[in-house]
Amino acid sequence: MEFRRRSARLRAGADRISALPDDLLLLVLARLRCARAAARTGLISRRWRGLAARLREIVFRGVPLHRIEAALGRLSPAVSLLEIRVPKERRADTARGKLLLRVGPARGNSLLRVGTTRANSLLRAAARLEPEELVFDLPSDLIDGSLVVDLPCLRRATFIALRIFLLILRVPDGAEFPALESLSLSCGIAHAHLDALLRHCPRLRTLRLGGFLFDQGDLRVNSASLQELAVDRESGLTHRVDIVAPALKQLSMSLIATEVSISVLAPMVEKVSWHCCYRAGSITFGLWELEQVTLETSESQGQLPSLQIHAS
Repeated sequence: MEFRRRSARLRAGADRISALPDDLLLLVLARLRCARAAARTGLISRRWRGLAARLREIVFRGVPLHRIEAALGRLSPAVSLLEIRVPKERRADTARGKLLLRVGPARGNSLLRVGTTRANSLLRAAARLEPEELVFDLPSDLIDGSLVVDLPCLRRATFIALRIFLLILRVPDGAEFPALESLSLSCGIAHAHLDALLRHCPRLRTLRLGGFLFDQGDLRVNSASLQELAVDRESGLTHRVDIVAPALKQLSMSLIATEVSISVLAPMVEKVSWHCCYRAGSITFGLWELEQVTLETSESQGQLPSLQIHAS
């Protein structure tokens, strides 16, 4: 008898939650910050079914790639955030007495391989949702060769962050990014047609580039609206840097160079952090060779900027 009363009380509590209006239930789902967890609430009650498709913040973390593709087709457009972080798959060798650790689906590994066709299809599906913010993280162990990706038109996007290894990023004709204010591109080995991309971003204020292999070793940035530029190139050689940004206020550069040609036209810049390592023997002064140049502007009023030159 006591068990029946307890079950009835539990059902009554569940009914009271399910009786809440849709707006409140959507707030509950949004706090989960995970599309998979939100979708699973449909197993609790029929009342919750279909609500996940109406969320304005969609976050996929730890969800297998093939399930992400299927879910994107069921979502309503005009979302505020679309975050896709495809899980890695790590394995330890059990034959050597190590624990097997797997992040991602336990089976269906063939579905995880991502080529050019699949990557473009996934980005087009994301673009159909018209996100205001797009985050797309695709780990290197799932990529099948170099990816030639056409960045789709994202007219409502104010923030785009792409982290895709072995990427060749192109901007097709007709692609426009009129609302884009912040762009972050982080790749292992990549070519990006930055000139073509920046021409379609009239409101871009912040540009962050990480790990890029620039076209033919040249970095060219030309933007009338750009206010902050951060470049962190961990590998590969840079031969030429050409920056034209009349509104630029913050510049952060970290790169490896040989005989580099540098031109920076930024009359409004206030804060500079410049770190350049030179390949051995690329720049010499008699018996000396240049190794590294570091320039830091003052962080606060009264402090002097610093310039460090390392040679051997």
